[in-house]
Amino acid sequence: MSVIRLFILSTLAERGPMHGHQMRLQTAEDRADQWADIKPGALYGALTRLAREGLVAEVRTEREGNYPERTIYEITPDGRRALATLHDQMLRAVAVAADPFDLALAHTQTVAEQTLREIVTARLLEYRALLTSAESRLAAAQPWLDAAEQAVCEHQIARLRTEVHWHEQLLDTIPKIVDQGA
Repeated sequence: MSVIRLFILSTLAERGPMHGHQMRLQTAEDRADQWADIKPGALYGALTRLAREGLVAEVRTEREGNYPERTIYEITPDGRRALATLHDQMLRAVAVAADPFDLALAHTQTVAEQTLREIVTARLLEYRALLTSAESRLAAAQPWLDAAEQAVCEHQIARLRTEVHWHEQLLDTIPKIVDQGA
């Protein structure tokens, strides 16, 4: 399942024909890189692959002012079928990404307690900053969000709150972890 494929096909289905730069701007507007694994620079290669597969089609080429020529793409009937399948698969999929920190934490026998405490504290501060940022973005965007976008933002915030809580608990557990390694 490819998140970028879903993004491109959904965007073309919802907004109509676009060129790659318009989609890149759309990723920024949607902040898709923050809540999905979408790299704006990867859009162009993905558009080319989708065109080769017949899921999107080149409609025309445009040039505005001194900008380079840009190819406008639209979703094809096969693309709409693929989009329906992707939507179904991704809505049903439950994904919990592995965090390399967990493996490293399980093997901290040689890490000093103070070092581990500093690392966990730094991670906790990072998660708190991400949570504050996500809450601020939600508050600022609230008037313009539809119900689905609101739910996505709240999901991200809930996950960040869970990480903050877990790291706070981990700080209290560090002495037990270090004692096990001794």
